[in-house]
Amino acid sequence: MATFSYIARSRTGEEVTGVLAGTNLDDVVHRLQDLGLAVLYVTEKKTGEGFDVWKEKWHQLNIKKTSTKDLSLFSRQLSTVLESGIPLSKGLRGLATDSANRNLGKTISDICVRLEQGESLSDAMAAHPASFGKMYLSMVRAGERAGTLDQIVDHLAVYLEKTDAIKTKVKAALSYPIFIMGFAILAFLLLLLKIVPTFAVLYGDLGQDLPALTKIMIDTSNLIRANFMIFSATVLAFGVAAFLFLRTVRGRYARDNFLIRMPLFGVIIRKSVMSRFTRTFGILLKSGLPILEGLDLVGHASGNAVIAKAVDEIKIQMETGQGLTESFRATKKFPEMVLQLMATGEESGGLDTMLQKTSDFYDREVEAAVHGISSLIEPVMIVMVGVLLGVMVLGMFLPIFSLGEAVMRGGHGM
Repeated sequence: MATFSYIARSRTGEEVTGVLAGTNLDDVVHRLQDLGLAVLYVTEKKTGEGFDVWKEKWHQLNIKKTSTKDLSLFSRQLSTVLESGIPLSKGLRGLATDSANRNLGKTISDICVRLEQGESLSDAMAAHPASFGKMYLSMVRAGERAGTLDQIVDHLAVYLEKTDAIKTKVKAALSYPIFIMGFAILAFLLLLLKIVPTFAVLYGDLGQDLPALTKIMIDTSNLIRANFMIFSATVLAFGVAAFLFLRTVRGRYARDNFLIRMPLFGVIIRKSVMSRFTRTFGILLKSGLPILEGLDLVGHASGNAVIAKAVDEIKIQMETGQGLTESFRATKKFPEMVLQLMATGEESGGLDTMLQKTSDFYDREVEAAVHGISSLIEPVMIVMVGVLLGVMVLGMFLPIFSLGEAVMRGGHGM
């Protein structure tokens, strides 16, 4: 079997692109014509070490995943199509044409072709893991089984919209300090590598004994400049090592554990993780998935390795007969408020509802925390940057206070 890329036109005149497996070119053309498509162009995707192969391998890495914002918009539009009674394939073709995201538009077009070939919606989506994750697919399958696909997709749209809103707020809170610290580091290196050497030459000509802080800065500057290639290679190697470590299970756990414990911003991250976890778990239960199956999906969907590991422990506890709330409490990773509301939901039979209410509460908490930190972060960052650069400037200008004496000594020596 070979793989063929094609461009065709539907009965409504819309252009359709995609890939299709077949024994030969004629076989692919006939299959497209059987689907009611007018074939415009078909070519076999060659194997080898050419550009197309490397491009395909790049896409298989799932580097360009569909953003939460684009997926939430698609889910909202898909929900409208399902509720309107429009044939699903026809509705999706309209969404593919209107999609502002080119990659997502191609994905939707391919889903249309697969639907017309007789695949289910969930199976067609499963061919595009970069756009639709395991949780999304599980909920769509649950909706197909229960005949409530329109409701499930509507729940997904609401979930993704709120998740995107929380992500946006957290990013807004973190982006400003990251930018300021990056700027401060660049300014520090510029002073260290360009300005300090100028002062070093000046003070060296004067023959003056320098303060300890000034000596440290000059020695540091000389050391870096004399070994700049080694220094650059060390920084690059450290960056690559850190990147590779963070892609391991231990690395992700260490990173996420640090993030939820870090000063000032840890509280925002902890609350946003709890919001996402409880909302995801609640919507999975609401879609009709069993608790253990929901736990299989919710751990990684929380976006935090610490919580994912805790969920694995919870599954083991529940498989041995422990209750849900007791299993959550045993991990010591969840706030008492979450545990109390979860216990109330278990007793009342409305666990999914209580989880959604818990998530709404944490959404408000994140918003309040972001607002509070936003008003605090600017003066804190100004003080930190001021101290960093102030120490450096002070180190350079300390000898100026005794410059007159140094000049006099230099004059007597002439």
